[in-house]
Amino acid sequence: MIAKGKVITHGGNAIRYSTDKDKAEIVKVNLLPEFISSSAIWDRMIALQQQFKEKLNRHRPLKNTSIRIELSPAREETQGWTMEDWVKLADEFIKEFDAIDLSEKAKRDSASHTNLQNSQYVVSLHHDSKGQILHLHINANRIDMDGNVNDAHYINERAMMAANKITEKRGWIQAEAKRHQNIEQITADCISILRSMDSFDWNDYHAKLAAKGYGVMLKRDSKGTVVGYTIKKGNSSYKSSVIGHSRNLTPSRIEKTWLKLHPEASQSIQSISSNGSRIATPIGIVSTQLDHHTPTSRPIPKESVKSDPIMYHHDFEANGEKFSFDIPEEIDNILMNETSLPDDVLWSTLETVQHTAILLFFGYINAATQYSESCGGGGTSSDLPWGRDHDEDDREWARRCARMAHIMHKRPSRGYHR
Repeated sequence: MIAKGKVITHGGNAIRYSTDKDKAEIVKVNLLPEFISSSAIWDRMIALQQQFKEKLNRHRPLKNTSIRIELSPAREETQGWTMEDWVKLADEFIKEFDAIDLSEKAKRDSASHTNLQNSQYVVSLHHDSKGQILHLHINANRIDMDGNVNDAHYINERAMMAANKITEKRGWIQAEAKRHQNIEQITADCISILRSMDSFDWNDYHAKLAAKGYGVMLKRDSKGTVVGYTIKKGNSSYKSSVIGHSRNLTPSRIEKTWLKLHPEASQSIQSISSNGSRIATPIGIVSTQLDHHTPTSRPIPKESVKSDPIMYHHDFEANGEKFSFDIPEEIDNILMNETSLPDDVLWSTLETVQHTAILLFFGYINAATQYSESCGGGGTSSDLPWGRDHDEDDREWARRCARMAHIMHKRPSRGYHR
């Protein structure tokens, strides 16, 4: 079982995300009324903090007002579980979390324990949309009911130690052993995929990994070359440097690994090389790259004419409709880098704001409006004049779309009625 802990400033957003997300279920609330909205939960937490305002701000204002914890057991550990089982796990975790003494390491008496059992918190159960992997989200008030601050020193380590204790008590596989098993499984699948490929291609490699249920994120440098990637299995991510053997699946070595799995390609190269030809790239290997802005974007390979612009391809879904766009690099950089996420959003993410900007850029105003509204934004009125000026430069138009996407994802005012 894996656990992650963190103190945050945006407690309201975290609670809305964990409780209002599609397929989320409330497991339990502690020291809070049942069946109240996510906004009401946060309002009560803020009210308690205001009650002890003078005590909390005696030395300096409390900025990180909330504790967020994610608890992810392995799939096989929770098969056939009922809601009662999840409640027991949450209670057991909170008890172990509070009991861990980190005072010696933190050099602070306050780190001898936390007191979440006497704090307001809500526990939500999430279903991963792809693999139906179940995991818990715990959002707690940073202060307990007596106005004492829950210590946050080494909070992620505290969470992992609590998870390990539960894992040991229940006879589950420890996180380190599970990590080793996952790495071995990913390695085997990567080698199998490389063996099945007629030529090495990053797009094909990405697609075949995704078909096996993995999430893949590629990292590129400024020249578009893949310099690293991570593979996600369940709720854990693994860098290319830790999978494989002797780093043979890293971007700098993966094409050589493919070549070793295809000796016939090596023979072809050796045959050509013996004739005195200069080899720039091994025969059978095509190295295309994926876009570094979002997981759903990939650049189109350069044409033979060097003056042709680099194009980026975006595939995404909005309101059940699939969209596909090719965007020149310069415009893509504006749409990706000059969009920003508004404060106090509901379900919007930076990626949804970027996709809204793309829809606006290509004239899909209604789709952009519906998409932003589905994320909890205010959208925009169809009565407002909006569109591209006849003499407007592509770059300026892209910037306007980025700014408008930000506005459309802002939460509507209290007087707004949809």
